[in-house]
Amino acid sequence: MIPLTSKKNKCKKHKKTRLKKSKCTKCQQKCLKKCKKKSLRSYHIIQIPVPKPAGISSLPKYIYFRISNSFTDKQEQRIKDAIGAVLLQWYKHSNEKWAGGTNTGTSELALCIKPYATKNLKSKWNKSPLPNAIAATNLVMNQFTQLIRDNGFGKSPPAIIDPQSSTTIYAPVGKTKRRIPLSFQINPKQLDNSELTNLKLTGSMFHAWLHRAGWRDPKTTSYFISECPMCVARNLKPKKPGVRDSSFYKFFD
Repeated sequence: MIPLTSKKNKCKKHKKTRLKKSKCTKCQQKCLKKCKKKSLRSYHIIQIPVPKPAGISSLPKYIYFRISNSFTDKQEQRIKDAIGAVLLQWYKHSNEKWAGGTNTGTSELALCIKPYATKNLKSKWNKSPLPNAIAATNLVMNQFTQLIRDNGFGKSPPAIIDPQSSTTIYAPVGKTKRRIPLSFQINPKQLDNSELTNLKLTGSMFHAWLHRAGWRDPKTTSYFISECPMCVARNLKPKKPGVRDSSFYKFFD
């Protein structure tokens, strides 16, 4: 029988005593708790005001994120601005669709997307096909409303913003339809890159939200998940001859 003080089973804190395994387990649990507290100290909370579009009630005052302390003040501000700009697109779309109470309007964003987006219009949650990009845009914004409510009212897990060293903004496709954390990873070097304009950063953030809302890649021409944030990155303007789509969606992950 192997003694409990052998190297295999020895608890470092109690090297000189013969301990039961349960005490060593308690030490491990204490270490895990300390590590968790230490990791939480590596973040601070930011809050982004939620605008109030017409026709949508029961909205939180803010949405919240735990952001890594490793970002500089300038980088953090760019992240805040990009999230706020996504909320502004949602706000504008909702107001324009509300159309004075009819709820039958078509937003400028939807009109921008319609000529270009023809593939993968529906999210992973939709079983029925959608007729066009306008219907897909309406669906997206309804899902964004759910993400905002779940975050702001604490119904989803905390949203974490971490740095990453590749691509621009990475966010996996949401695993469930509701209570999805708005977590993402963003490249600090890209935030300092002058080629990543504010509009392109907003488009990249919008693309990340689409993933969290259930839309899948590929990120290429004619696919909704590309054309939608590309419209945002173009400030809802038509495409220009000679400007490649890849100059936008290279910032989408």
